[in-house]
Formats: sequence, structure tokens, C-alpha cells
Amino acid sequence: MKMRVLEPGFCALLLVVSALPANGQWVRVVFSGKGMNRDIPSPHPLTYFTANPFLRDDGNEFCVSCTPERAAKAAENYSIRAEVRSVGVLSGFRLLDVLYYVSSRSSPNDDMVKWKSILVQIGPDRYREIFHLQAFYTTVSISSSRIVQSGTERVLVSEDSDGGNGGGCWEGYWWFDESGPHALDFSIIEAAIHARVPNNSTFGMTCSYLDLNSGRIRSPVQDSQAGCHACGYLGSVTATFKLEGPILKPININFTPEKRPDP
Repeated sequence: MKMRVLEPGFCALLLVVSALPANGQWVRVVFSGKGMNRDIPSPHPLTYFTANPFLRDDGNEFCVSCTPERAAKAAENYSIRAEVRSVGVLSGFRLLDVLYYVSSRSSPNDDMVKWKSILVQIGPDRYREIFHLQAFYTTVSISSSRIVQSGTERVLVSEDSDGGNGGGCWEGYWWFDESGPHALDFSIIEAAIHARVPNNSTFGMTCSYLDLNSGRIRSPVQDSQAGCHACGYLGSVTATFKLEGPILKPININFTPEKRPDP
């Protein structure tokens, strides 16, 4: 099972978002069958996200560029209901999940959470969406986001399995201050791990490899040219870190080479 590393686009997003001031903090990450993209949407009232969920179909799973007419057509075959859940408060910002239960009209009892929006309240009935996940095409059910304590910092975390066997997920991690959300910056610890592991190797830093509670990243290290998912392992790496604001500052990094059988 070849491990999933941070996607290049998502790595770039983490770096870009952490460097942008003001409105740039409000970049929305969108995961769907179309891949990953980002934008900076305007604030909206809560009913914008709940009244007609088909209109929030950014992954084009039921209709392309959904209009009310196209949404009504899609609703002939599918049902989507929205459930709003409170996640908590960070730096004065109220955080909400909107979980979307999707089912076909032919199997109404088989509804599962297939979409998720994470909203940040910025005023009376004004919300900014910072994360949007659509996974109707998979067998997994999407979970709620949560607030995690990492040392002295608190972080909003969204992690949902991508359904594969490599420990991968669709993920988002944000630290908040009075100006709003800041995506966690993995660049410093990533460079420090690269300096300790063999050249031309890969490792994971998020999803199942990341433990924010204990401040640790633990991952197998695999040859980047490995010919299969379960071969080419070079060893494992364990990195401890301290979270300072949105930045993961490395404390200690240990690479353990794979044991080779005696000749």
C-alpha cells in the first residue's frame, strides 16, 4: 500500500494561504470527483447552504452549474437533506458543519453523509465557507470536523478517509486568531524530515500519519520509484513538533532504516 503524501496542490495551498493576509485567509478548499480546487467565496446567510443543497453541487455530481431548474430535475432521482452541527468556537469565531445526507429516490433509507461544508460565522447570519467536500461517488460516510488541542494551541481539523488502503484522506487543518483561519503550515517540518530520510523517498505527514494531540508525525518511508503499493519500504520516520500558531516547529526527527534479512 503506497502511502499518500501531501498532494502538490494542497502543499502549495498551505503555503499560499499562510502567506496571504486579510481576504486571502478565507480561501475555500474544495475536494470532489473533479479533484481539488480553491476559491474565495463571498459570505452568505445560513439558508444559502441549507435551503436547496443541489445548488451547492460544486463537484457537478448531480447537475452541472446547477440552476433551480436543473436542481429540480436532479431532485426527481435523488434526495439531499442538510443537517447543521455546531463544532465550537475558536478566537471568537463560531464554527459549523453542514452535513449533507444523500440518497436515491429508489432507496430512501440508504442515505449517508456524502458532502460536508465547514462554515465560519463572521457576523449576524453571515458565514464564510472554508472547506467543501463531496464524495458521493465513494462508499465512505463523511464525519464531523472537530477541535483538537495540540500543546497550547487549538486547531480545527477535518479528516475523512478516502476509502483506500493507504491511510489517505481528504483533510484540512486551521489555526485561528482574531483575523480568522490560518491553514497549518507544514513546510518547515517537511523540509526537516526530508533532510533526515533517504533521497528520492516519500512519506506521509497528514491524515493517519499526523497526531496533533501528541505533537507527532509517524510514517513509513518508501522509495519514490517503488513499483508497487507494498514494496520499496526504506524504513520509518518519527517526527515530534510543537505547534506555534499555525506553524509546525520540529523538535526531534528520527529515521529508522528497514531491517534487512541476514544473507
